[in-house]
Amino acid sequence: MLVPIAVVAALAVGVPTALAKTGGSLSLSGLSDGAVVGAKAASVKVVPDGVDAKKVKATVDGKPADIRDGVVSLAGLPEGKHELEVTAPKPFLGSATVKRTFTVDSTPPALTVKAPDKPVKIKDAVTVTGTVEKGAKLAADGGDLKQNGTSFTVLYKTPPAGAKVVATDAAGNTAEQLVTVPTAYPTNIRAVHMTGAAWDYSKLRNPVLQLIKEKRINAVQLDIKDEDGVINYSSKVPLAQQAKATFSYYELPKVTDELHELGVRVIGRIVAFNDPKLADYAVAHGKKDWYIQNPDGSKYLYGYNKHGFTNFANPEVRKYNHDLAVEAVQGGFDDVVYDYIRRPDGKIQGMRFPGLKGDPRDSIASFLAEAQALVRPLGGSLGAAAFAQAATRSKSTAQDIPKMAKHLDVVIPMEYPSHWNPGEYGVADTYIGAQQIVQRSLVDWAKAVKGTNCVVVPWLQDENYKGRYTPAKVREQIAGTRANGIPGWLMWSAVARYSRDAYSPDATPAL
Repeated sequence: MLVPIAVVAALAVGVPTALAKTGGSLSLSGLSDGAVVGAKAASVKVVPDGVDAKKVKATVDGKPADIRDGVVSLAGLPEGKHELEVTAPKPFLGSATVKRTFTVDSTPPALTVKAPDKPVKIKDAVTVTGTVEKGAKLAADGGDLKQNGTSFTVLYKTPPAGAKVVATDAAGNTAEQLVTVPTAYPTNIRAVHMTGAAWDYSKLRNPVLQLIKEKRINAVQLDIKDEDGVINYSSKVPLAQQAKATFSYYELPKVTDELHELGVRVIGRIVAFNDPKLADYAVAHGKKDWYIQNPDGSKYLYGYNKHGFTNFANPEVRKYNHDLAVEAVQGGFDDVVYDYIRRPDGKIQGMRFPGLKGDPRDSIASFLAEAQALVRPLGGSLGAAAFAQAATRSKSTAQDIPKMAKHLDVVIPMEYPSHWNPGEYGVADTYIGAQQIVQRSLVDWAKAVKGTNCVVVPWLQDENYKGRYTPAKVREQIAGTRANGIPGWLMWSAVARYSRDAYSPDATPAL
């Protein structure tokens, strides 16, 4: 069949014209014209259509730009306006070109936050105010944020501890401030310690109730988890049940309700890392990272605890102790006090802490920061017990008091005269000089917490260990405490029997 000459001529002219128009193009993904980007705005994807991707070239402000695998990097550019140009030769005639103008802005948005600097009650709502750069977006965790132009307020149901307020501008730059409002922890605490088993035994519980009735004490410290790893009530924390660590010495919230009705503050004690129950569970389930190890990887055995000392650097161990604190506050405890919040004392060269990054002291402090952020929104105070010697010897047990105090409402130094060596602080016999050893040690504790919101309430001795602790001997320790301007105290007795006549009947409420 013959094709008409006119048709052939039309085809001959039309083919190169179509190719010239469809000979290839470029497009960019990730950068619109006129965009504002941060200094880390890093990359733009080049999308070739009908051109050789290997021949694509890019310039920024006329200078060659790095392009790899079709991605142009914009990182590291100075602030100000810039122009990106991407070109590639077309298969037939000319080049495909695409341009974008953009502005680099690497300056974080202006953000100011003003929080109350005077202590407030732990269960009081708190309003924080501030200003933010125009156009920036705000976020405030744990609070009710309201913004009006460049001004804003955040309402917290309880005083925040390390709550974040974050501003983000159009370029993606962020400014962040942590908000912590100091709390007014009652310094007039007068408490006795009770194990769950002691509380369950009427012959030990009733004398304590009598101390409350006579206003000789205003608080009870009750074990949540003790030195055996036993949780003293029926916990609903899954790991507590899996480790078969729960007992039923008392009920929550029944016990806290009863004590609150008597006007008593209820302090919960959690023995954190000296935890035989959890250590045994870890061994049985092959979780070697859950306990502190010897250099050869075997379980490190500590003193009288032949089950092992759990690893404060392990996320699961930390979470377990955090979960118990949350459950306790939800169950009515006013405070959670961590005891054994440390590494075993001894030569650290003989210990291995799987997963630890950095100094053990920093890990302990961060554990407390995480705990405070969990219990504070629930209206609970956070405390920690520490060796009295830790105020000046942080390396021996990883208890850095100035670092820990930043995340505590109260710190409780164990000022038992029996736990001091002869001659310390110039006291030749710490039983005879019980008042002097307590008084002189607490001077260093005041220095250790200076500049923080942490209150010092010492743990004193009311048991016959390395001496006969009569009511007069107990009162000597109280006198040493008050000589430092500290009105409150906690009392320790391993047998939960306390010297009624050692405590004056003038305790005021500490709730």
